[in-house]
Amino acid sequence: MHDIPNVLVVDDDPDVCKYLKKLLSQKRYKVVGADCGREAIKSVNRTAFDLVLLDLSLPDLEGYKVMDHIKQKSPESIVIIITGSASIESAIKALRKGAYDYIRKPFEQQELLKTIENALENKRLRDNRKETEGALRKSEERFRNLVENSLIGICIIQDNKIVYKNRVQRNLLGELPDSFEITKFQFIHPDDISKIKKLYEGILSGKAQTVETDFRFSPSCKFSDQVDIKWVQCHASAFNYLGKEAILVNMMDITRAKELEYLVMIKHKMASLGRVAAGIAHEIRNPLTGINSYLYTMEDLCDADTLSHDNIKMIKKIAGQIQTASNKIESVIKRVLDFSRPSITKMVKINLNQSLSEAIKLSTATLRKKGIKIETSLADNMPKCYGDAHLVEQVMLNLINNATQVINEKDDKKRIKVTSYFENKSLFISVADSGPGVPLKLRERIFDPFFTTHTDGSGIGLSLAQRIVADHGGTITVGTSEWDGAEFSIELPIEKRIGSR
Repeated sequence: MHDIPNVLVVDDDPDVCKYLKKLLSQKRYKVVGADCGREAIKSVNRTAFDLVLLDLSLPDLEGYKVMDHIKQKSPESIVIIITGSASIESAIKALRKGAYDYIRKPFEQQELLKTIENALENKRLRDNRKETEGALRKSEERFRNLVENSLIGICIIQDNKIVYKNRVQRNLLGELPDSFEITKFQFIHPDDISKIKKLYEGILSGKAQTVETDFRFSPSCKFSDQVDIKWVQCHASAFNYLGKEAILVNMMDITRAKELEYLVMIKHKMASLGRVAAGIAHEIRNPLTGINSYLYTMEDLCDADTLSHDNIKMIKKIAGQIQTASNKIESVIKRVLDFSRPSITKMVKINLNQSLSEAIKLSTATLRKKGIKIETSLADNMPKCYGDAHLVEQVMLNLINNATQVINEKDDKKRIKVTSYFENKSLFISVADSGPGVPLKLRERIFDPFFTTHTDGSGIGLSLAQRIVADHGGTITVGTSEWDGAEFSIELPIEKRIGSR
């Protein structure tokens, strides 16, 4: 409707027409007059009127015909019938043809104005409702197009059934029967059912508004042949859909990503295995070469016709050297077995600072001998955590020993710093040194078994430290210290985590 309503007055009585135009103009309406049916039709063809005051008795056309044309040409226009030849039949006929109201001549001015105001207010509300409905419909269409053409699978779960799924989700899930129920979880991989069931029940109960996880499923519900098993990343959130509680689910197919992740993992494992094999071969080759040399020498001595006292003495010496070399090989094998079968951790509540202090005490003599100053900054009132005090002490000894080895005699700082603190639900330890540091290109490899940059190192210490920390549910990383040396940082949970021994 216009800001200033357009009104058409159709009456063959010039006095009535003049009176109505003056009255409505005073009310700031834009008024046009017509004294016959044809003139009224011409006006309607030119202009869309908000309101038409129509007399049924016109000299050229029946008022009902004019009204039919108005409703056909401008269906949004409101028509109020004003006539002196009023009857119940004519009133019913006018209302059936779409008239808003029916007023008899002579009429009361206030009654007419009130009827006109009500009619225009009714039209305004109707127009606003239609505009709102049109905007809402367009918004819904845009939203539906966005959802339907999304690259992510989207579905809505309500009353344990999938009530909507977009194109990508239909491709992911395939054709599901109408009787399909989510709570049966028959399409979820058996190993993932308990996890998904727990998350689903959490949303339904209101304990969680949103959840995110990945899982495996099979559209055919067949997991034995491994043919159509897919991995998906899933984000689900509770929301209201058509007045009822529902769950909005977004899914992304990550099957290919998981396959690549697996291939990369295998590649890394094979590379690590190659380095381990090379490390073991290197560790064993030197003593084995010595054993072979000693055996050749012993064979030459035994070829003599008689064994002199010196030969017998030499053979005994060679036997001792062979034993020493054999012990070295046995030591390598033992270290490998210790690494592959670490002792079971005894997880009890421990004082972490106490384990750190014990390791520092055991290292004091060596540090003093090499002129290395050790600093400590252990947080007071550290909460206890689950762990094995002996193994934590072993990790610290390995880290302090590594730092001691890399700090050379020419280093004017010669410092090691041990720090501990707690934050949120984790405890943190750091061992920093003033040595040469670990180059960025080597930081991913230093935890590999048998990888070492020292000629006299075994490459087992850091690997074992990482294994122990992992068994405690924690992580160990390496960075740069305040002296540009190496800084090893360990994060351990205060509470025992699932998966730690």
